[in-house]
Amino acid sequence: MTGRPSLAPLSSASFRDDEPVFGNGHQVRDGFTSPAFGDAGRWSGECIGRPANRQPADWEVSFPEEDPLVNVQLRDMAFAWLNPTHAVLRRAGVFLAAEPMGLGTVKTHCLKLQALARRGHELGLGQGFGGWDKEDWKLIVADQGAELDPSTVGSYVSGVRALRRVAAVVTGIDAFDDPWDGLAGTKVTSQKRGDESAETDGLSTPDIPPGTWWSLLRAAWTYIHTFAPDIFGWREDFERRSAELPAPKPRAERFEALRSTDLDVLLNAWLADPGHLVPLLAKDWKGAAAGTPIWKTLSRIITDGRNQDLFTARQGRLTKRVAARRTAVLTAVGEGRYVTVHGPTAWRTLGSPAYQPHRSHPVSKAELDEDVRHWLADPDNRVPVRAVDDMHDKAGTPIWATLARQIWGPRDAARSHPCLKKNRSRSTMITQAVEAGQFVLAGTERARAGWRALPMPCLQATAVTRSDGSSSPWRTEITQGELDDELRMLRAACYIFIAALSMMRDSEVQEIERNPLATYFGSPAITSRKTKLDPARPELFWWISEPVAEAVAVAEALSWHPTHLFATLEPPRQGTRPRRSDGRPRKIGRNGITPADEIDFFIERINITHVRLGVEQIPTAHVRPHMFRKTMSAIAAREPDSEIAVGLQLKHAARRAMANRTSQAYGKMDPEWAKEFDQELEQAAALKLVGLLRDRRGSESVAVGAGAARLHAGLDKVIEAMNSDPLLRAQIADERVEAALLASEFPDLHLGTINHCMFDAPQAECQDQLPEGQRGQAPLLGACEPAHCRNSVVTRSHAPIWFSEEDDLVAMVKNRRMAPPKRESVLIRLADVRRITDALKDELGDNL
Repeated sequence: MTGRPSLAPLSSASFRDDEPVFGNGHQVRDGFTSPAFGDAGRWSGECIGRPANRQPADWEVSFPEEDPLVNVQLRDMAFAWLNPTHAVLRRAGVFLAAEPMGLGTVKTHCLKLQALARRGHELGLGQGFGGWDKEDWKLIVADQGAELDPSTVGSYVSGVRALRRVAAVVTGIDAFDDPWDGLAGTKVTSQKRGDESAETDGLSTPDIPPGTWWSLLRAAWTYIHTFAPDIFGWREDFERRSAELPAPKPRAERFEALRSTDLDVLLNAWLADPGHLVPLLAKDWKGAAAGTPIWKTLSRIITDGRNQDLFTARQGRLTKRVAARRTAVLTAVGEGRYVTVHGPTAWRTLGSPAYQPHRSHPVSKAELDEDVRHWLADPDNRVPVRAVDDMHDKAGTPIWATLARQIWGPRDAARSHPCLKKNRSRSTMITQAVEAGQFVLAGTERARAGWRALPMPCLQATAVTRSDGSSSPWRTEITQGELDDELRMLRAACYIFIAALSMMRDSEVQEIERNPLATYFGSPAITSRKTKLDPARPELFWWISEPVAEAVAVAEALSWHPTHLFATLEPPRQGTRPRRSDGRPRKIGRNGITPADEIDFFIERINITHVRLGVEQIPTAHVRPHMFRKTMSAIAAREPDSEIAVGLQLKHAARRAMANRTSQAYGKMDPEWAKEFDQELEQAAALKLVGLLRDRRGSESVAVGAGAARLHAGLDKVIEAMNSDPLLRAQIADERVEAALLASEFPDLHLGTINHCMFDAPQAECQDQLPEGQRGQAPLLGACEPAHCRNSVVTRSHAPIWFSEEDDLVAMVKNRRMAPPKRESVLIRLADVRRITDALKDELGDNL
């Protein structure tokens, strides 16, 4: 099988290969260099600083090296997007916003366009994007997004439009018109499917359902406020236990190292003594002919058991050094310095030492027995036993290596554990202890085994009250593996709580550094860096509450990272292989987390363990970081002057013209949340009245009926309040302000199909139909008397129904066959209806 041939990259028709990718508009970090346009494989953004919420692989743009034309076309596009003020663009008549496109957006556009190029080639449109017209683009995107959701199709549309704006400087591409004639990207799919009901206003980000929101926050707060002290205490206990074990030293300090030159010195010294004889086989043994030196035994004799490979062939061949050693030995044999022995008994005949590679101090059998006996004498020491079958042994058998680690520490466990399993007296002592119940099952959780699965008692763990009323510690024991999970749960809880209640973006949360708490305009705040649409990454403030400050303090205590609060749980370890590009050493551990995985992990674990933890189960829902920001904005939007506060907290205030519209979109509440706050009817009623309020400004009648005077008085009161207050007068076009004032003025308004009810229990005729104990709670809509009740108002929106009923009743009266009692009831009803219709004609007149 041969690899794909490497194709030479093509030259760009617009840009030189030596031009830096991150030119004007970018701040290149000290000690870093920008990739050049001619780097055909990938462009890394490390030189401009990688945001904490981006992994290294996410902060680079890759180009397909197997297709030179698409490669250079994508590089042209990416370079133009990253350098919008470049002279080549200006000369070509391409005028973009001066602010460079974000590297993450460039990466996404390149991936989408690369996929479109690949699909276009499969459909026979040729290599690259050259020659594609408006209809070709529509065909490819429709074909690519046939089974995708509208937001994904929208990302393809955005990529095509971004290409169209810079097509004049892209090699081999002709200019083309917008394939979708300005239609919103998320509407392209609905248009193709004939769905005209898709929502176009506001944001596509949904709110987190109320049930999920509240239970998720309560569970996160339980971890932060209740469980965090226990988790930190257990972490210290495990660290203390590890510190009390014999600390492993570097190999060079622990053992007497034997280098190749040292081995040669030992061999020469041994051969220099004429009394030393080379052992030869008296008979053939294990494939070796009689008269052959017993090389391993001789190696142990010369090195006193520290090495048995002094003369061993490596991979079937002798190195020059080993061949020279064998030659020196064979020379001694030729001089008559040898002794013949039988292979099976050679070690006993010669008294050669046992192989002890590191020459640790010898330990007697009695000392090992005493170590095991002393360890078992402590009832708190329990033998680790397999809970399930594994590749090494069956369930119920001791885990010998882990037991040796407990008895002698990690330094000597590797070479000491065979003396537990193979020695009959010691294995008998351990088996008897297991039979007596002195054991602990290991490896029961998440298939963990070994020392990480050994539980530690959780003394004085916090007691929780469960749904059944019982109270007990939330944990009775914990293993190192389980502690790792709890640390991760605590980190996820801190992230969820901070992101939800501060309205910060994911990038802003992950950029929080140590000592972030501050005071901003007299209120507690947190500092972080804003990276979205701002290459300067300014340090800004977000107002927070005291619980959020506590979550920040817990996250700070949890993080090992020298600067950032959110980082991988393990500190970095330097690797041995360098990076491919800059030669820096690899490392495990970095700042930044993957929040989607952390949120899913937290919800999954809570739903598995919620009974033990004493928290409620979290309803299943799709939860992502940007949804916290949207949901909290919708909740906060209920408060007075919320648009200003939400805009400031969301960092929309810098560009007020657009920020006002964006903040209102964030504050839009979905029906589920409106119901959660018991405001669904109140909001609908208030919004209905907004139109009446605006008509009333001209002193016109907007309703008729017994309650119309009260409605008009209330509307006039709201108008007067708005006219007399300069701040309210300035917001006269804001429907939410008007709706809030109307909701407070008409708190008991109930909307109806034929009339509205301004419910006032003492005046409500419908209440006469109820028993005295049930009166005054709510209107009885089925018993409403619109023509008589002083709570009833009829507006122009109800007029068609009343006029239609009047016509029906008039037609019925003309029926001569109608029985007299029936005719009388119809005439009574007609009189009531005409009381409303005549008032509508008199009061509203031309406004009908």
